[in-house]
Parts: sequence; structure tokens; C-alpha cells
Amino acid sequence: MIRRMVRLVIENFAQDNWNRLVGGFPSLSLGQCWEYAEAKARTGPWRVERGLFLDGDQPVGAFQALVRLLPAGLPGGLVWINRGPLWRGGEQTQFLEIMKSLRSHYADKRGMYLRVAPPVLDGALTVGDIRASGFMPTKTLGWASAALDLTPPEEDLRRNLKSKWRGPLNHSERGDLEIKTGSQGKVFQNFLEEHDRLIAGRGFATSVTGELLAALQDLLPVERKMEVFSAYHQGAAAASVLMVKYGDACEYLAGNLSAEGRRLNAGQFVLWRAIMAMKALGCRRLDVGGMDPKLTPEGIYKFKAGVAAEPYRLTNEVEAVGGGLPGRLVRRLVNRARSDG
Repeated sequence: MIRRMVRLVIENFAQDNWNRLVGGFPSLSLGQCWEYAEAKARTGPWRVERGLFLDGDQPVGAFQALVRLLPAGLPGGLVWINRGPLWRGGEQTQFLEIMKSLRSHYADKRGMYLRVAPPVLDGALTVGDIRASGFMPTKTLGWASAALDLTPPEEDLRRNLKSKWRGPLNHSERGDLEIKTGSQGKVFQNFLEEHDRLIAGRGFATSVTGELLAALQDLLPVERKMEVFSAYHQGAAAASVLMVKYGDACEYLAGNLSAEGRRLNAGQFVLWRAIMAMKALGCRRLDVGGMDPKLTPEGIYKFKAGVAAEPYRLTNEVEAVGGGLPGRLVRRLVNRARSDG
């Protein structure tokens, strides 16, 4: 039996159509949701391109790319595909065909520098697989986080919490913390202000800025608006978390914690209530939003690890260089930004 080659179709997908197409992919993440890419384009120098991979008439993969063209009409530029291309699973040879198609379209035909962070677990692809698909491996580690199955009963999820997390949670519930939730108005605006103050105070760079979160919230449909969960003590903000939903999953996207909130274990208090609220809404999986033993600050890592989610790491980023000298120059700039040498 001769296997048909996958066919790439680039199209200007409408919001509803795209979200319906990608909603069933098991590897779906926020970075492949329509609203996230549009928020990046609204707040930065990006344009968005989306494509569907077909086996006959059957969709077997999809991707959403952020594209940045070179200035002054120069040929080439950067194509960044984060946590894509999405793939339904099955034979790995099909995923490699999908990757070949991406390389052909962007690097070979359009002369772009193509950088991809595949949604494939670390170790699933060999260096030979990557090279055979027309890419080169990079030194940039893949995304690392942890996922929690939300389908068990609440009492089982609570019992499985790490003891050093469950104890502070019990203590916080005996205090006088007050919870407020919301997706709009003052609750959301207060979160953004606290989030930006936290970033400025710690002096670290992040792509998850208040400006991006505001744009994302504006673009999300009502039923998928991000939800803020804030804990207050005697009228003062103690801790807050921001949860986002996609497919049948939710993600802990950002959080804030004051010194007083840390003393009161408000972080455990508010995150547990956020998790239970997302479970009640029908979410079947929680992603803790980044938990990397090599990159995540120790305190944050231990806090997220306390919910007893299953750690995972995706394969290293890969690249394909098109466009001759301009492509190589873009590669150098990207590698410098990604600390990839």
C-alpha cells in the first residue's frame, strides 16, 4: 500500500474555525490558540500565518506561526512555531512528513529562517529523525512543565497533594482570607497592575506582560475569558492567580504573591480554589504553566511541584535555515536571543 503524502494548506482561518479545528488535538497549548497569536501581533512586530495538513481530505495536523519579515523590503525573516505543529498522533513517519512540509514551504520556497519548538516529548525524536525531516537540532531545551489530571474526585486530588503543600493549605483555610474572582473590570485590572509591578520589581524579562494579557483577554470569547482568583487579607491583596482555558485543559498562566500572603500561605489557598473551579467548569487537565528544574526559580518550582502534577519536558527546539546570508544572519540573532550560541 502506497502512503499518501500530507498536503499543506495555508489559509486565513477565522477565529471560530481555527479553534474548532485545533480543539481536538491532544498536544494543544495556548501558543497554538487563535487569540494568543493575534494578541502577539497586536502588541509586537509579528504577523500570523496558519496552516492545515491534510491526508486526502482528512486533517492530520495544524500549525500557527508568528512571522517577522526583514525590514526595508529585504527578502527573508523569522518564522517561529511554538508548541507546534499539532499532530493527532499515530505513525511517527507522518509527523516527520509534516515537518518536511513546513521546511519546504518556509525555508526552501520562501527563504525564511524557521524555528520550531515541537510538541513532542523529549527523547521521542532522534537526531537522525530531526535531520531526516530537514531540520537541525539546537541546544535550546524544550518547554518543561507538569500536568495534573483533574478527572479524579476532589478528595483524591487533595489527598495526593504533597504533604508540605497540603499542610499550609489546611492552615490557610483556618485563617481569615477572602477570595474574589472575576474576568473583567476591577478584578482583572488589579491583577494586571500587580503583575506588572512584580515584573518590574524582580527585574526579569518575560513575554507574558500585562499588555499581552490585556490584549489576550480582549480577544478571547466570553466563555473562555481568563479568570482571576485573588485572596485578600483585611482588605489587602495577598495572592492571585490567572487561569486560562483551551480545549479540555486549563493553565496556571501567571500569579502574584505578597510578603504577607506568603506568611499566610495565601498562594496555596488561592491556587487550590482556582484548580477546583476549573475542574467544576469541566477542565480535565491542568498545566502548571512552566516547571523547569534548570530554569524555574527554586521557590516557584517547589510551590508548583506541591500539587503533585506529572512533570514533562518537550524535545529541544529545531531549526531550518533558508534564504542564504539573510537567513544565517537571522539565525545568529535568534540564537543569541535564545542563549543558544
